Amino acid sequence: MSVIDICNKPISILKNSTISDIIKKLLENNLSRLIVVEDGKPIGIITEKDVGLFLFSETTKQGLDDIMISKIMKPIIFIEETSTPKNSAKMMLERRISSLAIGTKENLKGIFTKTDLIKYYLENYSGNNKVVDFMTHEFIFTHTAAPLFKVVRKMLENKISRIIVKDQNEKSVGIISFRDLFRISIELGSEEDDSGFTISEQIRKGFLSEEGFGGISLARDVMSKGIISIKFNDDLKNACKLILENNISGLAVLDGNNSLTGIISKTDIIKAITV
Repeated sequence: MSVIDICNKPISILKNSTISDIIKKLLENNLSRLIVVEDGKPIGIITEKDVGLFLFSETTKQGLDDIMISKIMKPIIFIEETSTPKNSAKMMLERRISSLAIGTKENLKGIFTKTDLIKYYLENYSGNNKVVDFMTHEFIFTHTAAPLFKVVRKMLENKISRIIVKDQNEKSVGIISFRDLFRISIELGSEEDDSGFTISEQIRKGFLSEEGFGGISLARDVMSKGIISIKFNDDLKNACKLILENNISGLAVLDGNNSLTGIISKTDIIKAITV
């Protein structure tokens, strides 16, 4: 089996689009990446994580309707259509990327992602691996009472696109992702501007402000409630199934006492493919 057998058709956005355009398209299509094209040819890729890190750390005074996506897009890494899923998994891990383009700049045939590798594992691997064999024991978290500006700051410092939220009893009760913050940005922008989609410099800085809504809003106010989990001794294939069914990037891992002991992410599962 080669990557061309299990890849997806890429969804693209024009190079002359703005950061606001890409946020809107990511949310409307429930996507985590888009291929940037110019004159019908792929010239770059931009991910939800790229946008989030830029959105909440960039100091420019321009509104996002004025910033072109070419400012933050990344180069595309191409692979041949005959490449195997295992070799592609190795390349993703080595380069710390989440997707590969299949074909060439002149003939883009598909996009191969970590999600495709999760499907590949589910369909082709026997139940020899357990979650505990590949899970990550250390992870970043925050608490429900943490002010939003501290949460966002922690995400930026650790360059993560989502963070687990615990309550006062150290129980995992939710998660905050860049996608949640995008939606809040748009809601605030809609209140500020009749166009319904404006994310100004003031709104962006408000997330990191102790005086603004970043100081008065708490993690529990913006988190997505509930967290999907799996037991540490469960089959890794079941982790794949849950990730795909819920369209998420990872699961909380519980120990024998139902306490959070780590996470199992798409990246962790991909490591199992390369062994």
